[in-house]
Amino acid sequence: MQIPFMRLDRQFANHRQEFMDAVETVFTHGKVLQAQEVADLEACVGDFFAMPHAVAVGSGTDALILAMKALGLKPGGRVAVTSLSFVASASAIVHAGGVPVFVDIEDDYFMAREDVLLDLVTSGKVDGVVAVHLYGQMTELSEIHAEAKKRGVFVIEDAAQALGATRHGVAPGAHSDVTCVSFDPTKVIGAQGSGGLALAREHHIAEHLRRLRYHGHAGQRVYTEIGHNSQLPTVQAAIINAKLKHEEEWRLRRLAIAAAFTETLQRRADIRPPKVRQGNTHIYHKYAMTVKQGRDALALHLKNRGIGSSVHYSLPLHEQPCFAGNHETVGDMSVVKKATQHLLSLPIYPELTDSEVNYICESLKAFQG
Repeated sequence: MQIPFMRLDRQFANHRQEFMDAVETVFTHGKVLQAQEVADLEACVGDFFAMPHAVAVGSGTDALILAMKALGLKPGGRVAVTSLSFVASASAIVHAGGVPVFVDIEDDYFMAREDVLLDLVTSGKVDGVVAVHLYGQMTELSEIHAEAKKRGVFVIEDAAQALGATRHGVAPGAHSDVTCVSFDPTKVIGAQGSGGLALAREHHIAEHLRRLRYHGHAGQRVYTEIGHNSQLPTVQAAIINAKLKHEEEWRLRRLAIAAAFTETLQRRADIRPPKVRQGNTHIYHKYAMTVKQGRDALALHLKNRGIGSSVHYSLPLHEQPCFAGNHETVGDMSVVKKATQHLLSLPIYPELTDSEVNYICESLKAFQG
């Protein structure tokens, strides 16, 4: 049996006509940028997150960059961010003119240490925070955001991996100034290409984001600032709109798959399944398990049985060459270093069949670590 880590072809096969109808509609009316489909997507995602303003952009990375610019990050401004995430969570800070201040993670849920983030905010050592909701569950931001508001420090939620997640029943966006979403093809709801969206509570921030996404255009061919060209293509918006109709169905299927994996791993002492923080609903964007010994051996074992796996992430961000000489760290970063040596992700997508899920479980049982 062959089980790739991702199977986007299967998703298309299951919904071919629905996706093709959406594409044909766009090609027929011919408005390939900023058409009604984009406005519909903004309204739909805004409702999903219970946020009044949503601005579609070219990628999740662009959403982060434009958010920091709209929130007034000054050149050299210091922005706290976890060292365990996709590179875009921190590279966006550099693109926006800031300096990443990397924070170590806690050992149970792998998100940035909230006590460190809070200290950085209250001590005035940072100008902003990019809070990453990792692997499909949320970090706690209520106190951090409350203190940040008192001090003029912005908080951005990087919810690229958390569409559908909640904390105490509330979606991302309640405790931040801007929340950023990615529609990368690997995400739980992805474009057939790239795409992103920024959500804001304040009208003036949303208007600033709209100007920035198209060259600083303020209307009537007047450009009030240097902006970007970060428009979400209409055809991608149409496809995302179609996929959003299946969000609940696909989320419930991922939860069922994750439950099967967790039940299997609970019988092993050498592999720890993901922990779900009290108050969180986890959507399992990634099923990242902790292999206490022999991660590479387990990955090879799975590969030999035709099962794809992946390491998220193999190198802490503070050790990535692209940030050399342009970052700060807080503490010894020992927990994130350990995590990058032990985390391994299993395939988890709604199109996995029951027989494939059972095969993965049996393969985990058969591993001699």
